[in-house]
Amino acid sequence: MGLGQKLEDARNRKGISIREATESTKIRSDYLSSFEAGDFNINLPEVYLRGFVRLYAHYLGLDHDAIVADLEVELGMSSQNQRKSLGSITSNEMSDTKDSSPSTKKNSLRSANRALIPKVVLAVAAVIILLVPVLFLVISNDSDSEVMFAEENNDLTVAEKTPEISEVSAQGILLNNELKLATIGPIERLIICDEGETPKKYHEFSNLPIGWEKAIEFKNSFRCYSSSLENLRFAVDDGPEKKAEGTGAGNFSWTK
Repeated sequence: MGLGQKLEDARNRKGISIREATESTKIRSDYLSSFEAGDFNINLPEVYLRGFVRLYAHYLGLDHDAIVADLEVELGMSSQNQRKSLGSITSNEMSDTKDSSPSTKKNSLRSANRALIPKVVLAVAAVIILLVPVLFLVISNDSDSEVMFAEENNDLTVAEKTPEISEVSAQGILLNNELKLATIGPIERLIICDEGETPKKYHEFSNLPIGWEKAIEFKNSFRCYSSSLENLRFAVDDGPEKKAEGTGAGNFSWTK
C-alpha cells in the first residue's frame, strides 16, 4: 500500500474530514490532499515536507517514524525518475550529434572562429584600458612619495586611525542577531528558518522536553514553525522574553 493510501485510510477510519484535519494540524488542506494522493512534489523545502508528514501521521495515530521512512522511499523514487528522463534526453542529443555530417562540423568551426576574433580584439583592448590607470597610479605614487616622507608623522597618525574605523564598520556589517529559544512544555517538532541567509538555512529539532534552551545566530529575519506554540518562549539579542502567539501547531516570523 502506498504512503498516500495509508494516510487516507487512517483518516477515513477516524471519520475525519480534510477540513477538520487542517483545523487541528494547521497544515493547508491542499497539502493534505496532495499527501493522500501520493503527490509529494509540492513547492516546499524537504525539511518542512518531512515535518508536515510526520505531524499528520502523528495526528492520525500512525507510526510517524515508519511514515517518514516511507516518505524517504517516495522521494527517492521521484528523484530516480527525474534522472532517467534526463538520461534519455542526453542519449537523444548524442544520437543527433552523431548523425550530423562532417561538412556541418566544418562550417560550425569556421563560424566559431569568425565569432571568436572580435572577442579576442575586445579582450586585448580591455587589458590595455585597464593597464593605463595602473601605470598612472604607479607614476603618481612615485611623485607623491617625497611628500609622504616629509609629512611622516601626520600620515602615520591617519594610517593608524583608518583601520580602526574600517574594522568597526566591518564588524557592524557582519554582526549577526541571536535568537534564544526555551520550552515551558514539550514540543514534538520545531523548525527555524534563517531567511537572511542565501540560501536559506534551516534548524530542525524533535521531541523537545520542558526546560530545553537553545541559542541560534541568524541574519536580520527568521521564520519559526512549532507543533505547540503555547509551549515556546523566545527572545532576540538582549530583548525581553516573548510568548509565541497562538496555540497548537503554527508559524510566526520576526524581521529586524
